[in-house]
Amino acid sequence: MKRSALVILLLAACGGRYKAPPAVASVPMPSGAQLKPWDPEHPGLARPMGIAQLNGKAYVALGNYDAGYMPRGPGLLASFVPSTGQVSLIDLGGTGGKQCISPGWVRTGGDRLYVTCSGDFNSGAGTAIVEVDPSGQGSATRRFATSTSPAGVAATSSRIWFGDAFKGAVYALDRDSFTAAGGPVSIACPLEGTYQTVNDVAIVGGDLYALCSNSVGGVLNRLESTTGSSKGTVQVGPVAAAMVETGDGRIAVVSGADNKLRLVTISGNQLSVATAYTYGGQTSTLQDVRALDQFVFTVASGTNTVQKIDLSAKGGAALVDEESVGSCDSSGVCPTPWNILPLDDDQALVTNQGSSTVVAVKWAH
Repeated sequence: MKRSALVILLLAACGGRYKAPPAVASVPMPSGAQLKPWDPEHPGLARPMGIAQLNGKAYVALGNYDAGYMPRGPGLLASFVPSTGQVSLIDLGGTGGKQCISPGWVRTGGDRLYVTCSGDFNSGAGTAIVEVDPSGQGSATRRFATSTSPAGVAATSSRIWFGDAFKGAVYALDRDSFTAAGGPVSIACPLEGTYQTVNDVAIVGGDLYALCSNSVGGVLNRLESTTGSSKGTVQVGPVAAAMVETGDGRIAVVSGADNKLRLVTISGNQLSVATAYTYGGQTSTLQDVRALDQFVFTVASGTNTVQKIDLSAKGGAALVDEESVGSCDSSGVCPTPWNILPLDDDQALVTNQGSSTVVAVKWAH
């Protein structure tokens, strides 16, 4: 009884919300020979991209390419406990080290992780979806060689969905057999513009959502999560880079071309959208969005900053804090933040693709 009372008091003191242990301020990603370069004389750079958390560990996709964006080694997944920062590596490259090249997105699905491998854009090799079992030291358990560069990945109990970086389509894998479950499913995209790309996919409320956009516009597609059949669309703005389910069941979308955070409300079979927040000139190139409780957390790679926004603020969504993740060095190398992972309401991890670090951000209140 005394223990229960103490727990209640502690929860009350913290507002009933989890507080993670303080994270290490900056975690350098592996370099040189640690990256298993195909040519030891020409190693790449870690290039951390997507980040996810599972069972207390952070998992970071490492692009493993050089300053000229040339892949130099196999796709890798770095893992570490945020409070200690001790990094271990999981090799995603398979036999010959080229079955997964340039990993980007990493998402959880039950007790597994799923990673997209964007491939070598010069040769087209190494495009894949990789399943990772994080138990023990962690290992890549299954790979599916994709016919295109996958963009975004999301898991249901029976399907693994991913988007197409080069056109308006999504694809499904059967989760049990890890084989293709039918062909590509075409989705709605902007009717104008010179290109179409699927920037992200997500499972929300049992449905599959897919963002297709370009520099002119963006469309959020709602799809049945087994067959991919359409259940509706809504316009969400140009260069719709990423989305996430918010704490109140809406979908937050960041659009890089017009610097806006939009909120999509799901009401039965209807989707409606509203601009929740417009970023100022000090923020550019929105790249990622995550959510926890009533907050959303965003990344602006053009200005090397990250933002915390309160969706429940009086008068509408409001900026709580904006933090820098570092400055460009004397040679012109900038942090270029890519993904953000909130550990709790007060701190987050940020992957810096340019400087090959993962840094911790503490938010002002």
